[in-house]
Amino acid sequence: MSSQTRGKRAARTASIAALLIAATCAPALACPTASAWCDDFEAAATTWRLDGGGAVRLHAETGAGNRVLLLAPGAAARPADPAAHKAATGETFVEARLRPASLGEAPRRAVVLVRYADPRNWVGAAVNIIPGRPKMAVELVQMRDGGLTRLRQMGHDTAPPGGYQTLRVELARNELAAWLDGERVSVALPSPAPAGGPALLAQEGDFAFDDLRIGPAGEKPGRIALAQRSAGIGLHAGETVRYPLSALAGDGATPLPLAAAIDDPALAQVAVDGNTLVVTGRRAGNAVVTVSDARDRNVATAIGLKVGPAFAAAGDAAALRGRLAPAGADVQPDTLLRIRFDAAPALGSSGSVRVYRAADRSLVDVIRLGEEADAIGPREAAFKRVVRGSPIRVDGLDAVIRLHSDRLDYGTEYLVEVDAGLVPDGRIGGQAFAGIGQAAGWRFRTRAQAPVGREFTVDDDGPADFRTVQGALNHVMRAVPRAEPVTIRIANGRYEELLYLRVKDNVRLHGESRDGVVIGAVNNDGVNPGAGSGQPASSPAASGGRSVFLAEDADLLALDRLTVINRTVRVKSFGGQAEALHYSSDRGRLRVVDAAFWSEQDTILVRGYAWFYRSLIAGNVDFIWGTNRAALFEESEIRTVGDSAQPKGGGYIVQARTVDPNEAGFVFLNSRLTHGPGPAGNDVPIGAAWLARPGPSGQGDKVVFIHTRMDKHIAPAGWSLPKVIAPGAQPGAGWAEFGSMDLDGKPLDLSQRTTGRILTPEHAARYTSRARVFAGYGDGKGWNPAP
Repeated sequence: MSSQTRGKRAARTASIAALLIAATCAPALACPTASAWCDDFEAAATTWRLDGGGAVRLHAETGAGNRVLLLAPGAAARPADPAAHKAATGETFVEARLRPASLGEAPRRAVVLVRYADPRNWVGAAVNIIPGRPKMAVELVQMRDGGLTRLRQMGHDTAPPGGYQTLRVELARNELAAWLDGERVSVALPSPAPAGGPALLAQEGDFAFDDLRIGPAGEKPGRIALAQRSAGIGLHAGETVRYPLSALAGDGATPLPLAAAIDDPALAQVAVDGNTLVVTGRRAGNAVVTVSDARDRNVATAIGLKVGPAFAAAGDAAALRGRLAPAGADVQPDTLLRIRFDAAPALGSSGSVRVYRAADRSLVDVIRLGEEADAIGPREAAFKRVVRGSPIRVDGLDAVIRLHSDRLDYGTEYLVEVDAGLVPDGRIGGQAFAGIGQAAGWRFRTRAQAPVGREFTVDDDGPADFRTVQGALNHVMRAVPRAEPVTIRIANGRYEELLYLRVKDNVRLHGESRDGVVIGAVNNDGVNPGAGSGQPASSPAASGGRSVFLAEDADLLALDRLTVINRTVRVKSFGGQAEALHYSSDRGRLRVVDAAFWSEQDTILVRGYAWFYRSLIAGNVDFIWGTNRAALFEESEIRTVGDSAQPKGGGYIVQARTVDPNEAGFVFLNSRLTHGPGPAGNDVPIGAAWLARPGPSGQGDKVVFIHTRMDKHIAPAGWSLPKVIAPGAQPGAGWAEFGSMDLDGKPLDLSQRTTGRILTPEHAARYTSRARVFAGYGDGKGWNPAP
């Protein structure tokens, strides 16, 4: 209801029309300052109408004392109040709280529309929810003459069942932007928005909408989120946990006053203490905790809470003897914890592991079942890589527990306790697993002091300075000056971990053998959305990204004789993008020799300058890409593997977004383009793979193949152009090749190439040596790497 057009019922007027309106409508809302029109749907009747005719249905939520607008699948609703349409003219935003109105396994999709002309012409922002998946998509969308275009997409945590999220969509000139719970995504509209007013659409599934607002564009909404973690928390009954919050107004600086509520107070007690959410579990079960601006419930975050049974730990010390690792002294502080069972253990639905400092029984770390957030990096670092993952896994007969990053000190004795719920049906030494309590005596002491020098060793089970690669990286970031060279020697083994390096130059990771040193994990856009970056302690959510190895602002990083693999399988994941390596140093240099990188989609993402020599890069969709300057793949194998999600497709090797037209872009020199089976076992069809496709803007498409051997999986046309080319874009303008051959070294028939240039020998010479490819480094100083 509009605060501009509705008067209080007590107001008197001689107008019969005004009397009729006053008889059917609630008192006027006090809209927030930034809103010109609003409706909280608390009136006994509403002026909203279904598109095509008919009144909408208002629904009173059970136990909430709140009324919402309910839309059935496929229904669109528009406000009939002229003031709403007047408020939405020009540069404006439309905002509403929303959630699926019922539970179920079917996908749900709702759209908040800033311009709605008719069912075939509109512009807005959509939420795309797949129940049971931890991540959802926010999409900027345009319907034009019945054709739907998804302009841009952003991953976001899914709200817990029953939890509301606030979606704002803003149109300012030709830019369309959306905020979901304060997180922003934007895009330039490829064509003008249609004339029309605001609307709400339940495109798939039924949706509840509340607290709709319309106002002028320009003012950003506030954002509240758990700091450095995902939107789900868990604890035991009887346990109190404090969770830091990030809560700032739209200016990014002003703190917000906070309030906390829970939909089932019998489950837990919640309170806000400054910028901290304090939760005390009361009994087992699931609930939704909402933390909001105390003045504005549209600025809020919904947090899924899982309370497990009270922590219970007993255990027989005799039965556990020899089943727990580590034990004794001289333990590396980055060690993994292992519990060996009689048979392969089945992890429970709740449970945790607690690590105490033995001297004073102070709690050092709590590792819980299910998804946890970890801030990877040295403890004192200002920026860390915050990622979601499962820190407890099964490896054969062992339950393996990874502590949060950099929690243990040198020269310290620790005590470990384990809840019986970790493996509820497990058996050790023929006895039922009853947890591991203090009396069970799981203790270990870390080695006396940190290693010194400029060379360190890593081994997952043998004598070494560190047990994990990240443990070694944390040490060099902390203890070695930025410019000083350092080598980390990695013994053959399987290292299941995500890696992070930041602001440390001249680091060399040197493996014992390429196939023997395997660093890997499952990580993708459905688990950790986005390419990723480090974030400060007070920042919201988790933005560490989907790669296995993220290196930021690190010059002269060297990787040799090792394998990095992202184990994501596209057909099984919500987000297929899954880098093995993300080198994010715009002016930095990456040197890779005799290494291998595996994934399906987006295997290698590089910025700055990168040299890959006699290495393997395997994938199937844009598996070499980035906003780079110059990347040279020399005498390397570029292997397209079968796509698990689209077995009949062959994918694209490169998607270039080179930032400087004077730089070389992506160059392949004396390399081989091959194919092979992917994670699902299928190979690539003949003629189904493409050398490159353009990036979203059609700019920066600099890809050159020089003396490259290509197998028959490469399409005869070679390069893939989009069906629709945006105005001003020049996709493929930088695509070129010279001396292309088949695998036997015979000249390739290029007569069917539809785009891309065939270089002359004079032009090809620009790309035939490392020095020439990297001539632009250091503003012309150049770089000529060597093996």
